[in-house]
Amino acid sequence: MNPGTAANRLKKHLLFNLSKRLDINWCYQCGASIESADEMTIEHKEPWLDSKNPKHNFFNIDNIAFSHPSCNYRAARAKKGIPCPSSTAYRKGCRCDGCKKHMAEYRKNKKARLKGLNSKQPKS
Repeated sequence: MNPGTAANRLKKHLLFNLSKRLDINWCYQCGASIESADEMTIEHKEPWLDSKNPKHNFFNIDNIAFSHPSCNYRAARAKKGIPCPSSTAYRKGCRCDGCKKHMAEYRKNKKARLKGLNSKQPKS
């Protein structure tokens, strides 16, 4: 394996491991848990390329989030989100009490749906 490829894979696995330990392995776009390093991409919350200060927006840590690859790529062509309070507004950076409540409810419901899917037995 090329040493550069190996180093990048190691960095990605370290980043994923740390995000799990800090419980920040949530997709910025859909709010679901990111379960593996292969499911994780780094996303800029606000696009940096056509901004007034691209260099600042590119390197600004507060402008960085994690997303599933499909969510990240789809968001590049997405419409504007639902206004506050909503889980969409929360993902876009709003931290008002209403948005926090919406996001907590969304995550609770998502976990319940996933748990229900995992516990169902196949029909014989």
